[in-house]
Amino acid sequence: MAFNKYDSLRSLNDSTEDWNIRVRAQSIWKGITRQNGEFRGYNIIFFDDSSERIHALISSQFAADLDKKLIEGQIYTIRTFKVKYYNGDETNRAIRNNKHIFFTNETKIEKDVIAGLAIPSYSFDFFNLGDLEGMMKDNRYLIDVVAVVHDVQPKAQYTKETIEKSHVAFTITDGKKVINVTFFNEFGDSFLKAKEKVVGDPLIIIISAIKVSDWKGALNLTNFPATRFYLNVPHYSVLMLQKRLRDPNFYVMDIDDEEDSQLSISIMKVSELRQLKENYIEKKVVCQLRVKKVNERMNWYIPICTKCDIELAFISKKYTCPEPKCGRTYPYPDRRFQLYTLCADDTGTIPIIWPDDEICRITGKTVYDVEVDDIDSGRDPVIPDLLKFCVNKIYNFSIILTKENVIEGSKVYKASQISEHVEMSGTNSPNVGKQTANLGTSQLRAETELTDTIMKDNSPPSAKSSNKIRPRINVDVEKDTAARSKIPKFVNVKVEKM
Repeated sequence: MAFNKYDSLRSLNDSTEDWNIRVRAQSIWKGITRQNGEFRGYNIIFFDDSSERIHALISSQFAADLDKKLIEGQIYTIRTFKVKYYNGDETNRAIRNNKHIFFTNETKIEKDVIAGLAIPSYSFDFFNLGDLEGMMKDNRYLIDVVAVVHDVQPKAQYTKETIEKSHVAFTITDGKKVINVTFFNEFGDSFLKAKEKVVGDPLIIIISAIKVSDWKGALNLTNFPATRFYLNVPHYSVLMLQKRLRDPNFYVMDIDDEEDSQLSISIMKVSELRQLKENYIEKKVVCQLRVKKVNERMNWYIPICTKCDIELAFISKKYTCPEPKCGRTYPYPDRRFQLYTLCADDTGTIPIIWPDDEICRITGKTVYDVEVDDIDSGRDPVIPDLLKFCVNKIYNFSIILTKENVIEGSKVYKASQISEHVEMSGTNSPNVGKQTANLGTSQLRAETELTDTIMKDNSPPSAKSSNKIRPRINVDVEKDTAARSKIPKFVNVKVEKM
């Protein structure tokens, strides 16, 4: 009977407050208002011995003395609390559960000191990477993923509105789908530090409560206050992925069903690119090209409307947004990189425009950094020397084809993603043999190390957190919450801006 004295999370309902549960705290973060920095309370993700998860809210009026008491990974007993059901309009919910719990002045939370049923170290609700495209239009949930890490980029540092910021970009793959991930500010720093502690290949990451973002039309995963990551942890999902990596066909994409999948792994020649028809509008292609020249007749930056993220027009001596619904004017507009290059393969040459985010990622500098560097050097070239870094190098250019390209005859292409050719950047190419030889050699677990510093920006500018309801496409994914692993290392509380 002793093992049955606690209520399961699945059985909770709003008919009473007389509940008694035994749960592990997986992630804890503070709620802070954006306007004045007021502390609103704690958010906690709990799960029980059945791996059932629930979101708990502790209002600031009931949160006294909990700062030192609440620890991620700790098991607690909690009794007497309210259960409420979501109304369906909430966004960025950390878990898929139609109910959540609220602490009251009667709620008692205590560290568990009596042995009971074993509670797993983690509980995740994994989504397949192939299902994430649909989540770009469904902003209800944050998600959990497990994948192999590749192409970790150097930390990019920049200044935005006089505030120093940074991010770390990398890709993850399950062998069939490659997804871009961006960790911002301190969260990116903690990832790089944790990565240094992992010995051997492969590097397998579990990311919980990650946000699916639409960054300039491309799928991107970004951290949220609830987000946590785990590197090479002894979790069953990691062991399964390591087992799959032993298969030499792990990195062979599934290209039987989708034409777009074929495009994503095929290198297209310039001569082929020029022959594409209207059925390729909005399709993605990849070209492997050598940069021959940076066009010095074109300006290397453009003024931008920070609201619409489009180039401003100079009208009547004012920078004006050309979007009719906006029409903002800027006396001193923000600026973004826009680099014009001539690129070629053995079949022809085409102009390619480099986007701001890729130049920032590769150089680690903003427009203003480059401008100041030139002033300090005493030179004033048309194109700063730093921006000629790409000349005579080979890159893989991902290009989203437009109506202008395939119908109206425009031969200028805009790159959406750029990466160095694998022969020049060996770490970009998955080395299946090497990974197979090292499987099982690294079970070292590196977890997120967090501080109490407030993170103000948790997503790219085009996908800021919002309570606005958007059109949704529901994605039905099998829920997977089983877990068999060791006790996690405890970490500190994360802070949220609300």
